[in-house]
Amino acid sequence: MFIDAHAHLDKYDSELPTIIREIEANQIFTLSVSMDVESYLKSKKLDAKSKWILSTFGIHPWNAPAVHKDLQSLDPLIAESPMIGEIGLDYHFVKEPEQYGPQRDVLEYFVRKGVEQNKILNIHSKGAEVDVDSILGNYNARRAIMHWYSGPLDILKKLIDKGIYITVGVEMLTDPHIQAIAKAAPAELLLTETDNPGGYRSLTGSTGMPMLIKYVVEKLSDLHGRNPVLTREMIVENFLRLASMDEWAEALRGLPPLAS
Repeated sequence: MFIDAHAHLDKYDSELPTIIREIEANQIFTLSVSMDVESYLKSKKLDAKSKWILSTFGIHPWNAPAVHKDLQSLDPLIAESPMIGEIGLDYHFVKEPEQYGPQRDVLEYFVRKGVEQNKILNIHSKGAEVDVDSILGNYNARRAIMHWYSGPLDILKKLIDKGIYITVGVEMLTDPHIQAIAKAAPAELLLTETDNPGGYRSLTGSTGMPMLIKYVVEKLSDLHGRNPVLTREMIVENFLRLASMDEWAEALRGLPPLAS
């Protein structure tokens, strides 16, 4: 199988039946993260359609100002979600400094809840890597996925020292800095993602499809000098290790392997 550790399946419209068929046919276990309540509820409906989809609840930093004064109302969704995400900080695309305080309030609330409930966190850190690393350290958050990390290598090392997992995705196909990150991260802490459908679209103008994950695995294999099949198996092993404490992962362990 493949692991897509960060996608937004709620953002597909008429293509959704095709997307689910492609996920099923290629056995791509897909974490469908959310950006707000509405996207979570929409994505959650997909879980019943495929055993290869797991939807998770989070508030994206872009949406933090809308909810930061009423965070306790989100507790039932946090409690029911098998993982937490997408959460984080964004000082790159968000240019208004007055939004950074609400972002930090929301991130700290979700990190604290995630640690209390022993849940994996799926984290956005664009332009805010230092503060994200600091908040994770303050709460001793160790079960986390750093989505599409693109920051400095010295902060990457601090995250690695905490045991944080690092995803690499479609930007790694062409960007030298992301390739350097992929080579610097220990193999045992690497995961793959697509950030579909928008990640690939932001780079090329074309909508991202599930099988982009195959090209991500192949490029990662090239960078690490490994066989693509072994890289794919390594990513699955890494993900299962991260999820070793979670009951929902038992079903994943029972899924049939994809033929090489």
